[in-house]
Amino acid sequence: MIQQIRSCKPLRPYLREMIEDEGIQVGISGQIDRTKLAIIKVDDYYAGLHLAITPKAIDYLVVVDHECDVFVLYLLELKNVSSPKFLDIKAIHEKFANTIYDLLSDRFAEIFMNDRYKYKDILLYLVSDAYGLRGRYKDFNEYRKLQEKINKRDPLKIEMSLGSKLFRFRGRILQISYDIPPNPIIQKIS
Repeated sequence: MIQQIRSCKPLRPYLREMIEDEGIQVGISGQIDRTKLAIIKVDDYYAGLHLAITPKAIDYLVVVDHECDVFVLYLLELKNVSSPKFLDIKAIHEKFANTIYDLLSDRFAEIFMNDRYKYKDILLYLVSDAYGLRGRYKDFNEYRKLQEKINKRDPLKIEMSLGSKLFRFRGRILQISYDIPPNPIIQKIS
């Protein structure tokens, strides 16, 4: 799949080496061989179509090769906002829906819907620091403990709103998770 993506003429101009948008960067594990990774800047692809109305789309699609035609897909929306109230959940849902149902299932179905390729996992993430927590904690576990406290106080928590919409792709039911940068680290999943 990686080679097919890299040789796909319409996608080639939108292949990237890093995952960065709006001042937010998502890390990639050093254990991943960069030749087994494809990073597509999805919103740039749609902007490059020069349509009268550009469909909303996520920022990045990342494909990680796990050997023997088994892959992990990461669909990432990066948002640099100072408060959760600035996250438009409806627009975020629309971005993921357009990417899944148009880009993956229609425009490039010959790649992403190809039965030859199996998916070990398909992960959808909104990556943002809406609570201003980035860099305040020494590790991710410490952050998660604080996030649990926030969730108890915040009845309209982001994750609950994001998870209210489910997506279907290749026989799987998917929902969006929330994380702060540089997590999630793109990695091989065992």
